[in-house]
Amino acid sequence: MRAYDVIVIGGGPSGLSASWSAASRGVKVAVLEEHEEIGRPRHCAGLVSGEGLRLIGMPCKNEYVENKIRKALIVADGFYVELKKLGEPVYVLDREAFDKAMADRAASHGAEILLGKRAKRVDKIGDGYVVETSDGSYACKAVIDGEGATSRLAKDMGLEGPKLKLPALQVEVKGFADLDGILVILDNRWAPGFFSWVIPLGDGKLRVGLASAIGHCDSLLKRLMRRHPIVSKLLERVEAGNRYGGTIVIGPSKKTYEGNFMVVGDAAGQTKPLTGGGVVYGALCGSLAGVVASNIVGGEVDASLYERLWRRLLGLEEGLGWLMRRVFVFNGMRELLNLASRSGLLSLMEESINYEYHVTSMLRKPYLPLLGSLLLAFLMPVKAFKYLLQAPLPTQRRSKFV
Repeated sequence: MRAYDVIVIGGGPSGLSASWSAASRGVKVAVLEEHEEIGRPRHCAGLVSGEGLRLIGMPCKNEYVENKIRKALIVADGFYVELKKLGEPVYVLDREAFDKAMADRAASHGAEILLGKRAKRVDKIGDGYVVETSDGSYACKAVIDGEGATSRLAKDMGLEGPKLKLPALQVEVKGFADLDGILVILDNRWAPGFFSWVIPLGDGKLRVGLASAIGHCDSLLKRLMRRHPIVSKLLERVEAGNRYGGTIVIGPSKKTYEGNFMVVGDAAGQTKPLTGGGVVYGALCGSLAGVVASNIVGGEVDASLYERLWRRLLGLEEGLGWLMRRVFVFNGMRELLNLASRSGLLSLMEESINYEYHVTSMLRKPYLPLLGSLLLAFLMPVKAFKYLLQAPLPTQRRSKFV
């Protein structure tokens, strides 16, 4: 049996960030990755901001940035609005290359990356743990579980998984694809309970995908690509390439530790509540878990500190975002976008919204009264009207319509 101070389960962004954080503090760390190669199979859409990359200590490098995006076209039941990303663009990641870069960073600080090691079970033995894998056992003082959306090991430890899991599927196409911004389709007819996306990768390539609360992603994606009035035209002269699926998780677990077993990333539901994006949130929480784990080894703290730290960082965004998501899913997005445009909120979002903290960045003045009016418009229309009359409407320019 091999012994380490910290065992990290999973070689995705959250686990690799945790291993880097712990190893850089001088403890002996091993990452157990079930696949034979880091970064495969691919899973997510791969959109992050420059600020997000800086938050997780990863520089913006051409080796894993496929494209830079400065605008988004949002479509909801025939209503079109264009939002521009002023200042620094949003980056489209090559997730395979990005994950490999994160693994190199962790390894350069002393973490051992062990491939083809599927964790089967975690047992509490005395003051430590034993992780049983497909080909051996590993002893440690703390475990960081970044296994992904299945949350299998966390459930075995008595912890609940994320609040919501949605199957997702996307395909990369290449050929003549004329799109210079992200296309987001907010319409339950095409992606029930979530949304569809088309992301330009550069060089005539696109990433087309969706997630669905009712499953059937394969048939829904084929229908989107063949019948949607915008998407079908974009794809008239393209050739389909790689397809890859996964699971989008939304809503963090009620508790993300048990003893000195900590859960990070998708396994803990640490994703953006409105989009399900988890690269930055997962890596941030992984870094916190790594810091706490290194102090657990020294006998200074226990894993409850990890819970307090990450909820202090993301708790408000997660809570408010979950409530906003319910409004978006169960009410007409066309009406919501129309009201947001007429109130001037969309113009304000163009200038100041934080891509990593969607909700809390909108709660700063003058966003608060406008956002409150939008939410109340669906919940209590009469009160919303009175509230909107009192709100100081902005004088900034309106967003462009397409």
